[in-house]
Amino acid sequence: MIKVALPGDDRFVKAASVPDPYGAIHTARWDLYGEQDGPPRFWRTPDAGGLLSLSGDTLVASGRFLEADELAAFCAICGAQKLRGPAKTLEAAAKQLGWPVQSRQILHAAGDLQSCAMPPGFCEPSPREVYPLLQEVFGLTEEDFAPWYCEVSHKLRHRQGFLLGVRAEGKIAATAGIYHQNKKAALIGSVATDPAFRRKGYAAALVFSLAERARQEGRVPFVICQNPQALRVYEQVGFTPWEEEWLCCRNREEESVCSPGKNRILSE
Repeated sequence: MIKVALPGDDRFVKAASVPDPYGAIHTARWDLYGEQDGPPRFWRTPDAGGLLSLSGDTLVASGRFLEADELAAFCAICGAQKLRGPAKTLEAAAKQLGWPVQSRQILHAAGDLQSCAMPPGFCEPSPREVYPLLQEVFGLTEEDFAPWYCEVSHKLRHRQGFLLGVRAEGKIAATAGIYHQNKKAALIGSVATDPAFRRKGYAAALVFSLAERARQEGRVPFVICQNPQALRVYEQVGFTPWEEEWLCCRNREEESVCSPGKNRILSE
């Protein structure tokens, strides 16, 4: 049975503090919103084997104890338009829901990292400096900026996330960040390079730097791969396959939102 996790329920954050990207996502969201009053955002199964957190219209589900019938019904109850989680967790529920599915590969850096030289212009940019590049690469809008900025700036102030970039010709030419982390895992995301500056090794250098930082702090680095070009970059750094992720959208007309590069504000 899925039960709401209320403010002060430390069982949720303890269960979320596991060395995988979903634990990082749940924990990062709980750190931001778990102690606030208002509509429920977090749920768990009684044994804490299943965890759910809602951000906007996207429900992230993880764990091995989520019944397909209950999960499908729960999506309708909480108003989720998109469902995200491990393929093996969502497979049965996705069939019941009949929602279109996009499969992505999650990679982790469990072995040695391949060192990448830091390029000229390596920096820690502000969120405002990075956003124009994310707009261009991921199709974000001006309307997306305010919630994105509030969340990212909060994480940076409290050292719950890190943002790196490469500055070239007076602008941010490449960026990557850690947007979700807990004590044991860090999820690297929003890896983007201006088309005019690609094939210079910028993305690999940024991902390497973030992965090395995570490893030094005792966290396993993860990244979500959505295309062959990105896979080559991540493999160059030392990432290997970990697990398949599914992103399910309620309506077919939303498939464009679920397409690579347009399915997230923070993310991955």
